[in-house]
Amino acid sequence: MLRESPRAIAELHEQEIALGIDVVRALTSATTTRALAPIGMAFRAAALTGTAVELATEAAGGAARRVAVAGILGHTAAAPMADRIAEDYAVHAARLAAAGCEILVACGFDPAQAACVGPTVARLARRAAVVSASTTQLATWALVELDGAGRTADGEGFEEVARSALDSGADALLFEVPSVELGLNVLRRLEGVAHEVQVGVLLGAESAQADGADRIAPAEICDAWAASAARLIEAGARMLGGGTGTTLAHLGALAKMLRTTQRAPLLRRAL
Repeated sequence: MLRESPRAIAELHEQEIALGIDVVRALTSATTTRALAPIGMAFRAAALTGTAVELATEAAGGAARRVAVAGILGHTAAAPMADRIAEDYAVHAARLAAAGCEILVACGFDPAQAACVGPTVARLARRAAVVSASTTQLATWALVELDGAGRTADGEGFEEVARSALDSGADALLFEVPSVELGLNVLRRLEGVAHEVQVGVLLGAESAQADGADRIAPAEICDAWAASAARLIEAGARMLGGGTGTTLAHLGALAKMLRTTQRAPLLRRAL
C-alpha cells in the first residue's frame, strides 16, 4: 500500500488522530530489507521506511494537539535469518530513527513466524528488537502478544518476557491481550516493576466475530468494550489501545472514555 496507495494510509492515520489517539504507528513492519526481498524491492527498504514515517508524521503534524509517531520494529511475516536477526533489526531501527520516529515499538517476530522458528530463535528476536531500539536512544516500547493463558506464541510467560525486555533496555511494556481479565492479571503481577517502566495494554475485541472483521462494530458494543477497558486504567495501565479484532469505532469509543481520565505524559526520552 505504501507504493500504490499512500493516500489511503494517510487518511487512515488522519482518521485515527481525529478519533483522539495519542500515538500514531507508522506502517513499517513490512519495510525491512528482508520483508521486501521476495518481491524484488529490497533496494527500496530505506525509501519506503522513510515514506511510511513521513505519512504518519504529516498526519500527526496536522493535529491540533500533541501526537507522537511510533515506528514498528519487527512483527513482519518475513522473519530474519537466525544469524542475521540482530543486524537486520539494528539497520531497521537506525532507519526509523533517521526518518523521525519518536518511539520505537519493538515486537520481534510475528506470532505465526514465532511458532514456526522455535522458541529459542523467537525469544532471541524479541530481545534483539528491544536492544536495537534502545540503542537509538529513542523511547523503546516492548510489544508482546499473549494468548489466553498469558504466554507468547513461543511459550514464554509474560513475567519472563517483562524481565527480559527490561534487561534489554525497554522503557515501557505493552501487552496485547484477548481479555480484560488477563490484562488485569498482567498488571497485578507486574505491579512491582511499575516504578521502573510504564506498563500498558492493547485489549482485543472479545465480542468480535471472525466473520465480522470487516464490519464496523455497533456503537453499543464498542462503548461496552471501552467501559471494560476502563478497568485496566483503574488497575494502573499507563497506556491503553485496541488489540486484535478492534476497529476505528472501538478506538473512537476508547478515546471518548479517556477524555475524562487524567493522563500523564507517555514519553520519557522523546519529550
